Amino acid sequence: MKKWLLLSLAVLVMWPAPAAGQEEAPAAAQEEAPTWWAVFTEQVRPSMVDQYESVAAEMRALIGANASEDLEYYTLFGPETGYLYAVPMESMAEFTELGASWEAMVDKVGRDTWMEVDARGAEAVENRSLTFYVERADLSYKPETPRLTEDEAVMRHYDWVYPIPGKEMDVEAVMKEWVEMYSTNGVTSGFYVYQAVTGDDLPMYVVSTHAASQADYFADGDQLDEMLGEADDALWMKTRSLLRDFEHNNAWLRPDLSLVQEEK
Repeated sequence: MKKWLLLSLAVLVMWPAPAAGQEEAPAAAQEEAPTWWAVFTEQVRPSMVDQYESVAAEMRALIGANASEDLEYYTLFGPETGYLYAVPMESMAEFTELGASWEAMVDKVGRDTWMEVDARGAEAVENRSLTFYVERADLSYKPETPRLTEDEAVMRHYDWVYPIPGKEMDVEAVMKEWVEMYSTNGVTSGFYVYQAVTGDDLPMYVVSTHAASQADYFADGDQLDEMLGEADDALWMKTRSLLRDFEHNNAWLRPDLSLVQEEK
């Protein structure tokens, strides 16, 4: 997260109308306010990863020492995804407050100091992007007793799911069928669904599965196939018929580059 928060007002001006209404609309919102996420992505030149990570660690120290106590972000890295900085929010309105808080933090650090550090990191970056997501608890499956603890679940397998336009409600209905199947069979591996509300390729959802490693992810998948038999194959075919595209990506948590409240 370097200069992105300085773009907050510009991003909100371009906010699409359906997403603005959605802050009132998600099914889970009637019972419990959903978590919103601002996800900043940086793709880094492979030859400059060491320089980038050194600067990211330096910035994390500056932010931790000078930002407001309620700021937190979770950093992940994957070969395809690049570096992901996920900032939780209670609402989109909070993003403008976050931008003001970020500016105050930069002033506290000193703008010359901040810009010098940022410039060293920017040398390694090929491109940057910002996407907003809303967490869809109503489409997610959270087992009462997960098979992995939070400390063990260091890998994220992401399925980026692109519904056929107009089929979003059908896709959401199928996701609920997945929840029912997992719940009925006592599956201990959860999945977490996030709906993208900005971007150039909407509609789009992200399904996140936690694992200890790639080997663990595949081993767990084999166990699920054995447990669920042909039922999950049939449901996957039904799901696939509603999609125009999907992608698989992996990323790993980077606590050393993250800032969470417990660390303050």
